[in-house]
Formats: sequence, structure tokens, C-alpha cells
Amino acid sequence: MCPIESRLHIDGPSVAAGAYVGLLGHLAGIGAGVDGTGLSVGCGLVAVAVALALGGRPELWVAYGRRRLLAVPVLAAMVPGIGLILVDEIGAGVDVSLTVLFPLAGLMAAGLAFWILGNRVYADRAAGDVRARWVANRDSRRRRWMHVGTVGLAIGSVGAFAATFHGVPSFFLSGAVAGIVILQISVRRHRTYEACEHGLRYAESGTVATSFLPWDRFDGYRETDGAVVLERRWRFDERMAADEVPADAREAMRTAVDRSTAR
Repeated sequence: MCPIESRLHIDGPSVAAGAYVGLLGHLAGIGAGVDGTGLSVGCGLVAVAVALALGGRPELWVAYGRRRLLAVPVLAAMVPGIGLILVDEIGAGVDVSLTVLFPLAGLMAAGLAFWILGNRVYADRAAGDVRARWVANRDSRRRRWMHVGTVGLAIGSVGAFAATFHGVPSFFLSGAVAGIVILQISVRRHRTYEACEHGLRYAESGTVATSFLPWDRFDGYRETDGAVVLERRWRFDERMAADEVPADAREAMRTAVDRSTAR
């Protein structure tokens, strides 16, 4: 008899997806009035089953990445979570239980992990061969606008703080402060770029996230005195400091974008 070899293929996105489904089942159980150890054990088993069912299938994460669906789970958890926090702070007569908020926070964390890990698989498998690699900061214009945004949020946070004395939820103050921190951290980070066969892959310093944009997501390539710009319709352009982008990287991006827009 030939030995039967059994292998379990579990990757990061499948584990995050399993955790997300398990927490979703837990929330559904709470909503239906079910509680206790049995619910937790059952949802844990469901999480493991989902992780095993989805494990070793990277083509799923590539397909979701191409359709921009990897961020859906975290957004689906964030919207009701923020809504419940606002309802609780406004005091609309709705009792928001911690047994609901904690699983929602877990859903947001699992959704964020799914987004980050799924994007890494998508970027690694969809990019193709690397044509050029370089490190660059945002151009001066983008950094200037980020500083302007910081000042605007700082002014808004003062107004939000004053408004809390008149019954306005402190959520807006917390959001403004968080925005200031994010902008000030982001403006100091550089990005490692890779012009690949099928798109632009990049990662910000100090983070574990990897992003990938196919060339057909860009509408044009142009250079200014201080920036190399990959234009995007309806979204922020990808802008990098011109003196930090080598000639081979410029040529690789220009050729790829021109070929994509000519189709």
C-alpha cells in the first residue's frame, strides 16, 4: 500500500478570514440571544473550518485584490462600529453593550489583518518580474499639503474640544487627533518602490503592508521639476520626489503606463 500524505495548507489571509467569520457568528449569536461557552466553542470551530477551507488557495486573494474587495471586511465592520459609538456618545436611548463592541473591534482587527495579508499575497503573485527598484519620499508638494492638512485638523480639534462642552460627541475630537498623528507619521515615511511587469508594487517604511497597483490603474505619466507623477483618475496621484527616482525606474514606469493607456 502506498502511504497517503496529508498536508494542511493554511496561510495568513485564510486565518484572518476564519477569525472574521467566527467573530461574525459570535455577533449573530449575541443578536439572537445565545451566549455562553457553547457559542464561543462553536464559533471557534467555524473559524478553524473556514481557515482550512480557504488555506492554500492564493488565487482567491489575487482575484479579490484585482476587484478591490480585500478592504470590504474591515469597512463592513468599521461602519456599524463607528455608528454604535456615535449613538452611545449622543445618548440616543440605545444601550450599546460591551459584549457587542468588543466583537466588533475584533472584526475590525481581523478585517484589517485580512486586508494587509491578502494584499501581500496579491502583490507577490500578480506583480510579475521586477524591472526596477528604488526608494523615494513623497514630493515637496504632497508633503506641503499633508502639513496643511495637519494644521486644518489641529484647528478642527480645538473646535471639537470646545464643542464637547455643548454636548457634541468626543468622537470627532478623537478622529481629528488620530488624523494629525497619521499625517505626521506618514509625511516622514519613505516608500520602497518596484516597477514590475504588471504593475507598481510599494511598501512604506515602518509598516508590514505591501500594496500593488496594476499599470491600467494609472491614466498617465509625467515629470515636473520636483516630482515624478503617476496620474490616477478620481484618486490621489502617486507622487515621488524627482531627484530620488533613478533613470531606469522612470523609463520602466513611462513605458509601462504608455503601453497600458494605448490599449
